Amino acid sequence: MNAQRWRALIVTIVIVFALWGLLWVRGEALPGWGYIFSNIKLGLDIKGGVRLEYKIDLKETAKNTTDVVDDVYTVLRERLDAAGYTEATLKKAYKENGAFIVVEIPSATNTTQAEKLIGSTGILYFAQILDETYSDPTKDPELMNEARRYRAMWLKGRGRDNEEVWYLIRKEIMGRRDLVLVSPKIRNVRIAPDTRKGGYKITFELVNRDDIRMFEKITSMLVVNDSQIGSGLAKGKRLAIVLDNYVQFAGYVMSRIPNGRAEITGNFSIDEARRLAAILRSGVLPARLIKVSSGWVDPTLGKDIINASLKAGVWGIILVMIYMIAFYGTMGVVADLALIYNTFLLFGILAWTGSILTLPGIAGIILTIGTTVDGNIIIYERIKEELRAGKNAKTAINAGFARSTITLVDANLTTIIAGLVLYYFGAGTIRGFAITLIIGVIGSLFVNLVFTRLMLEVMSGAIRLRKTEGGVKA
Repeated sequence: MNAQRWRALIVTIVIVFALWGLLWVRGEALPGWGYIFSNIKLGLDIKGGVRLEYKIDLKETAKNTTDVVDDVYTVLRERLDAAGYTEATLKKAYKENGAFIVVEIPSATNTTQAEKLIGSTGILYFAQILDETYSDPTKDPELMNEARRYRAMWLKGRGRDNEEVWYLIRKEIMGRRDLVLVSPKIRNVRIAPDTRKGGYKITFELVNRDDIRMFEKITSMLVVNDSQIGSGLAKGKRLAIVLDNYVQFAGYVMSRIPNGRAEITGNFSIDEARRLAAILRSGVLPARLIKVSSGWVDPTLGKDIINASLKAGVWGIILVMIYMIAFYGTMGVVADLALIYNTFLLFGILAWTGSILTLPGIAGIILTIGTTVDGNIIIYERIKEELRAGKNAKTAINAGFARSTITLVDANLTTIIAGLVLYYFGAGTIRGFAITLIIGVIGSLFVNLVFTRLMLEVMSGAIRLRKTEGGVKA
């Protein structure tokens, strides 16, 4: 198979994949022409969303009130961003009866779903597992007596293959009140392939010295040998990671951990590893949240503003397309086809990834339209130079791409780097703009170097220089 056929195959596969993401509706379908955008999540400014208000319980902490509210804000912002809801908004509010956090989440259709998107509002802690059962212990007097005997409690948890398990949990490791680790600060949470046991593993580090020393004591008390794994004694010495009274992980401690750098293994799938990493990475709340109210919030932008913005974008695209045809002829038609291709590609990626589209995101899309056209112009000018040198169309196309590829890669790479910086240091709508910008620029580079080249090769017979008043026209 020659290079042209490979390009045709790749171009076809990519656009089919993008259209599949757009046309295979996985939720509520929009009426009319809006059907094609049914899988794209819209932000608060366009569609509205769910509004949740929480009161921050400051009774359990002696820290400065402002510091606690700031910490809660930071943790919730990280959780929402980790879940992909970069467009969700957070607001701090101080009233006579206390401090509050207001959360507004776009594209959420009910409050139950919205609360799950926020993440758990509980506190993360490490605990000891004493026993487990697959039946409801609250209906078994013997199991409830066991909990009272050990001063422990039964909590639901996640077992292997995502099956539901009840674990008998005790915060005090080995019954010692001085061995308790609650709300540790965790950093450097990473996912890596597990070369020994297969699957994936999660690594993390504790930050505070007190947490590191406590974790060392706890792990030294719960260490079990390989030969003991599976025995009754070992099952009663497992370590649990508990968040919001739900056992997120249960496993054996294989060695004492003196430096706070731990490794969680268990032949995890990539999805399981990502879930556990997100729990550890998202941080723990320094205070309990009490839900005060929940409801629906209307779009922050009026319908007239949204329609005017969309019309401006559509007219801008139309004018660009007319200009390209008028100035570049056949190659202008190819540029317009590339523009349409990249637009569907971008929307398809947004649909597959579940990224939320807002008005700043639409601005990012329009910016990538300029990037696509700009890339085509660079290529076309190189091709015209080759045509003026007397080369035939196909030779000129090959030479033009050879001369412009490095320029295009360098130009787009700098834009991608800028987008990554915006995403890393930004939050909320800034990240939404960065996402559409990065996706669009990568798509533009693919379209310029693969799709445009394929179409120019197919239409090379129609490409020629023509005399105009100002010079030469291709």
